[in-house]
Amino acid sequence: MNLHPEKPPPLTLEQLLQRGDIWRGQSQRFTPKTAMDTGYPALNSGLLAKGWPFSSLIEICQQNLSNSEWLLLTPALLKTSGGYIVLLNPPAMPFCQALIQAGMDLERLLIVQTTTKADFLASFFELVRANACDAVLAWQPKQALSYTELRKCLLATADGAGLYFLFRPASSQQQSSPAVLRLLTQLTATDLHITILKEKGSLQNQQQHPIAITLPRLWHGLLPHRLLEQPVLPDTASTPHVSTPNGTDRSKRKLIRGTQLRRGKS
Repeated sequence: MNLHPEKPPPLTLEQLLQRGDIWRGQSQRFTPKTAMDTGYPALNSGLLAKGWPFSSLIEICQQNLSNSEWLLLTPALLKTSGGYIVLLNPPAMPFCQALIQAGMDLERLLIVQTTTKADFLASFFELVRANACDAVLAWQPKQALSYTELRKCLLATADGAGLYFLFRPASSQQQSSPAVLRLLTQLTATDLHITILKEKGSLQNQQQHPIAITLPRLWHGLLPHRLLEQPVLPDTASTPHVSTPNGTDRSKRKLIRGTQLRRGKS
């Protein structure tokens, strides 16, 4: 009986890299295989999955409250299968007329409001795991989410099969996040600029130039009053004077006549 069995030979580096739980930087083994078309070819080409990844936590950092999320996500939301689209803690009530004009079925739209961070997290976990929800759009509560809480959100999205977006302020980009996809959006006068901050399967920290999505004509802001086209008013200094036979300008005669009437002269 051999009391000292031979130890198995150590694994080589290549054998270790073949393990399913090891990610090799640019390797796309862990990149989501299924995705929803974003509706914007330029954005699709910039994403490894060529669209919004399913069953993933997608974090969108926004510069300010601009309603740009509807411009960004409406094309994809309209392509979902017909389940509920849940808005968790939206900062404002959606404008129903604009959603109807865009083709959204309001019967599919649900709004959930929470008052505490604990309620927000509990609601998020349940909603993303619900088969009846095709998409969940969640806005971070006033209390910032920690990395551990974001990690729990990520694990919960893996149990679902829809599109899950978490909107956070732009300052959150300085915080580490386990999100599969992380974007920064900035609304300008004519475009929506999208910067890919992080994407699972890519080592590129930040793209050199943001992706620009042209705003619809109705979204264009009005120019300041000083830049609007103003009608050219006649220059009184260059207006020719009409002289009367006695040599007095007609405009001066009206002024003199008005002064005389105020003084009681006729």
